[in-house]
Amino acid sequence: MKAAVLEKPGMLTVKDIPLRTCSNDEVLIKVKSCGICGSDLRYFKGENPWALHTLGKSIPNPPNLILGHEFAGIVADAGSPALRHLIGKRVCVEPYNTCGMCDNCRTGKYNLCVNTRHIGHSAGWPAMDYTPGGMAEYCQVWATHVYELPDSISFEEATILDPLAVAIHAVSISGFKPGDTVLVMGSGPVGICIAQTVKVIGSVRVFCTDIYDNALKVAEKVGADDALNVNLIDIEEYVFRQTGNRGVNLVFDTVGTRESQKQALTLLSTSGTLVNLVANSSQINYTLKDLSGERSIKGSSNNLYDDFLLGIRLMAAGRIQVKPMINHHFLLEDVNRGFDVLFDKTGSGAVKVVIDVS
Repeated sequence: MKAAVLEKPGMLTVKDIPLRTCSNDEVLIKVKSCGICGSDLRYFKGENPWALHTLGKSIPNPPNLILGHEFAGIVADAGSPALRHLIGKRVCVEPYNTCGMCDNCRTGKYNLCVNTRHIGHSAGWPAMDYTPGGMAEYCQVWATHVYELPDSISFEEATILDPLAVAIHAVSISGFKPGDTVLVMGSGPVGICIAQTVKVIGSVRVFCTDIYDNALKVAEKVGADDALNVNLIDIEEYVFRQTGNRGVNLVFDTVGTRESQKQALTLLSTSGTLVNLVANSSQINYTLKDLSGERSIKGSSNNLYDDFLLGIRLMAAGRIQVKPMINHHFLLEDVNRGFDVLFDKTGSGAVKVVIDVS
């Protein structure tokens, strides 16, 4: 089969590789669409975003990593007779599996499982010729982790289900309440999904920021009340003026820079919460008085299975719009062009790139 293999940092090659036989608990997905995620860009550059985000440390990546965890397709085969009823089904994929035995798993925090195996990431896999991913003609997936797609969700739309689940999880742990005012820093797919999620639940005002006008246009189109270019507007002055100098109840930071963190803390109202969705090695400086008035900071990592299921239901019901985000398509053999446009958002205006695999 053909697959996009990250042979080493900066070298993504589409090549023919052997098709592995499914294990008894797996089904074989004929991949139709796969999104390029920001984490894929970080793997391309040599980082390990899963380890940084979940374990808080960097771990070297193995060679020959097949990228892609935001994918959907059709079940083409099954590893056991008991699973053959799934053949032919249109499905999306929850791309990670957990051990069930570590402390995090046994206390319900399996999104933080230290033994996670994550499709499209290097996490948890034993030594193998090619670690599995969705940027390939076929991918083996645990049968327990495929969900039948409603007819109202296309394969390309299903590539947004993973970032939507991440967004829903961040909102669920944030302490958000109907009537809250929210600032979303960074209007990529996760940020735009957060904005829509809090609007569905009952936010009275959502501010979205970014440096790319095209992303801000999408955020505004799908429901953000204010879409602000941080290079053109004094965000602090604007938000304080619009909120009567109170600031916002919640900030979701999908940018993760020293500047975004400082600005987020400045804009929090009393008892407000900053939720970080990015993990990197940036040194952030703040004083204890920045957390006065019961302000707090928390991190959000990955998602739970019910977050993914809720995402399917919200998307199927038309409560979450994803088509406006998807503005570039490439064939599998042109996957490097997809990475190029995401590395050059100023020139390309890319928000979400989808690889049309078959």
